[in-house]
Amino acid sequence: MEETILESAFFLVVAIVSIALIIVVSKQRQQQKTVTTIPWAPNAIPILGHALKYRSNPGKFLLDTFEQVGEIFQINMAGKVMIVACGSHVQRAVASAPESILSARQAVADIGFEEMLGYLNVYKGTDVHKGIVKGLLHNRTTSSEQVVSGWIQSIQRSLKHETALNKEPQKVDFMKFIRRVVLRVSIDQFIGAFFLEKDECWEDGFDFIEVFMNFQDDLEDVTAKSVVLPRAAALPLLLWPLKRRRHRLQQRISKRLEYVLKHNGSLEKYGFWLADLKDKFHPDEIAELIVGLLFAAHKNPAIGTAQSYLMLYEHATSDQKQIILKESKAFISNPSIQESSYPTLNRLCLEALRLTAHSIGAVRTAQHDFPVETTNKQKYIIPKGATVALTHLSSSLNSEFWKEPHQMDLDGRPMESYQNDYMFTVFSHGIHKCPGHKLAMLVLHSTVAILLVEYEIATLNPIPPLCFERATLGQRAGPVYVTIRENDNQEK
Repeated sequence: MEETILESAFFLVVAIVSIALIIVVSKQRQQQKTVTTIPWAPNAIPILGHALKYRSNPGKFLLDTFEQVGEIFQINMAGKVMIVACGSHVQRAVASAPESILSARQAVADIGFEEMLGYLNVYKGTDVHKGIVKGLLHNRTTSSEQVVSGWIQSIQRSLKHETALNKEPQKVDFMKFIRRVVLRVSIDQFIGAFFLEKDECWEDGFDFIEVFMNFQDDLEDVTAKSVVLPRAAALPLLLWPLKRRRHRLQQRISKRLEYVLKHNGSLEKYGFWLADLKDKFHPDEIAELIVGLLFAAHKNPAIGTAQSYLMLYEHATSDQKQIILKESKAFISNPSIQESSYPTLNRLCLEALRLTAHSIGAVRTAQHDFPVETTNKQKYIIPKGATVALTHLSSSLNSEFWKEPHQMDLDGRPMESYQNDYMFTVFSHGIHKCPGHKLAMLVLHSTVAILLVEYEIATLNPIPPLCFERATLGQRAGPVYVTIRENDNQEK
């Protein structure tokens, strides 16, 4: 009797388990049917895939593919497969995923940034910079007006210095000129003006600003080239030579820091960044962090500044120019971090940034399989190990978000659109949003205002169209030559 009962119980358990397994397998099959392969960008060629099309015009290639294929797609960069997230729904999921799921650090290391910028910058630099910048903006002993005033004065000094380097008539490449100004300001504010002073550490003829700008330009070239090469080839041909060059630059910086820290006892002479770090890291470590800091802090704000000024004269009406000039004078006279005090100047800078947003603004490496869903509920799986790129241009020029998206509009766009990180994506989004975006906007507002009020600038050639070839904000397809001099009639 007991055996019969046990046998019946056994078969009952087997039956229940079998039914449960059937239900689970059925659900998995249903899910598999709803999760499809991420589509490919069209028109790949053998071996090189989409590499040539991408290199020739990254912005156009990504926007065209977004329109043809949809919110997420795969591209083949000469054997390296990259998943591109264009739609805001997919981007929100990717940008919000924690580092343990979609890793930004691993992604930039895989691209070669550990060789190009160093271990500290890849794995610790962002956290270091983020804490210090946050401290500056929320410093209870310094008002926001004092912070803004300090940056304005630094920009004025830098502009005077750079204009004095050239004799009349002063013909300069405007984009390069503004880069030199903003890099000098970054050094002044973050590290300290002493860093560029001539003494036994900086021999005659050594121009740190020029050396660093050339290093950064070459780093961007190496980044673009290494993306389309197998890592085994990219290391000896591109990454290791640049690494050796970075080490030589860091040795100069470290030597300079050791000299200054030995002979300079006044904290007032240190920039706020170095004042915070000088007792926490060895000079060799600070030197490596300086390379990463200046790499991140100066070029895109400089491009944004130059583009804001150029687009003002390309697209603004006479009335709009007068309004921005009036706001600029008021801003310089009474510095304020409240953008409502100079709304048209602010909108000019925001529109310039929107129109020049990065083709590829961020990358992640999947640490686990990661499910995403498009706006129309199509489900995909980003597989473990995949590289995911977020394009900023697709949101900034999306006609669903912006009326006439390719046109500059200084009047009609609601400010809420610029405050939506998935419509206005210039400063990235999610957990890795740019920690210095407020300082970047301060640089744009201040520099454009000072140029308008205190300098006379005349272009010497037609302004070339926008160009998105480099991994930065959109630049120009050629140099913009101008003459620039201080305005003798400026109001004191």
